[in-house]
Amino acid sequence: MKKQLLLLILCLSTQLNYSQVISMIGSTSPSGNWTVDTDMNTTDNITYTLNNVTITTATDPGTTGLKFRQAHDWTVNWGSANFPSGTATQGGANIMTTAGTYDITFNRVNGTYTFIPSGFPTIGIWGPAVDSQNGFVGPDVKMGTTDGIIYTLSGFYFSSGTAYFRFNNDNFNTWGSVAFPTGTAVQGGPTIQVTGGEWFVTFNRNTGAYSFAYPSVGILGTALNGFTVADTDLSTSDGFSYSISNLVLTDGLVKFRKDNSWDVNWGAVDFPTGTGTQNGPDIPVTAGTYNITFDKSNGNYTFTNTLSITENAITNVKIYPNPTNSFWNISHTTTIDSIELIDVTGKMLQRFTPNASQFQLDGAAFSQGVYFVKITSGLDFAVQKIIKN
Repeated sequence: MKKQLLLLILCLSTQLNYSQVISMIGSTSPSGNWTVDTDMNTTDNITYTLNNVTITTATDPGTTGLKFRQAHDWTVNWGSANFPSGTATQGGANIMTTAGTYDITFNRVNGTYTFIPSGFPTIGIWGPAVDSQNGFVGPDVKMGTTDGIIYTLSGFYFSSGTAYFRFNNDNFNTWGSVAFPTGTAVQGGPTIQVTGGEWFVTFNRNTGAYSFAYPSVGILGTALNGFTVADTDLSTSDGFSYSISNLVLTDGLVKFRKDNSWDVNWGAVDFPTGTGTQNGPDIPVTAGTYNITFDKSNGNYTFTNTLSITENAITNVKIYPNPTNSFWNISHTTTIDSIELIDVTGKMLQRFTPNASQFQLDGAAFSQGVYFVKITSGLDFAVQKIIKN
């Protein structure tokens, strides 16, 4: 009897040591301050939840918002600037919440979290592609939503394997399809075969349409339209190397960021080439028209002024008189498809389509100074400097 009692005490002690207390704390949390925790519920020591919780709006990233923390102690805490969903990191930024009543989920292992307005169903992605060790025995990773129709997941790295979309943690309410990376899931459909990697996932609860897309990388800042407007997205074919061509920038500052969120962003003081670091300084840009490349895996970037590009250069182009007081004659041995007149800031002033081997460019209306012409013929082009007296 004593041995059984000791064994029971040992088991209870082990269970208590295993279970971790996870709470929310902050000025916008249910407690309303940074000294009182609101404990979350768990059944597996991994996924923690709170339902029908009222939170307020964060206004200052330095003093307001909320965080998740362990054991009512700041030694282990998680945060991220993203809302209503994201991937929190140890010691990350305050979560900038928006007032409302939410069902909240936090995953202690991978840091993912969602704030879903109460009354909306929860939808997660579930299976070996999410949890390679536990598979369908493990928890799903919750997706975020603001309208209960379109659900998204950003910043999560999948393993190669199968997965379902699962409603309200119900193993009998799963949606799937054989298609990847896009398709239309149906209730009770087959598992989705996911290729390992980082994906930005969207799911439409009404239609079942879903997509696994490469994370977007955009550029924004005062050199474009400011830091509060939408990003100008770069293109990618592999989710690592991103690029954009002929982007006009003014003197100012820019940054790169992922998925239109400050949760992951890159910056540095170097220009026109450098290596951006997470939350690094704004990149100082000189006005011009640029071809830009960015590597998400290491943060390397280049800004190449299109006026300095010499590839595919046209030869046998004549421009005369140059300098001129009135007009320039432009001639080429083959057909000229287009001529662009560009000022010293890289701004295109005029564009012509001669479709002939000769063209007269009238400069009478332009101020004295230096200009450039970009002459295109087929796949080839040339950029030459012209001067107005």
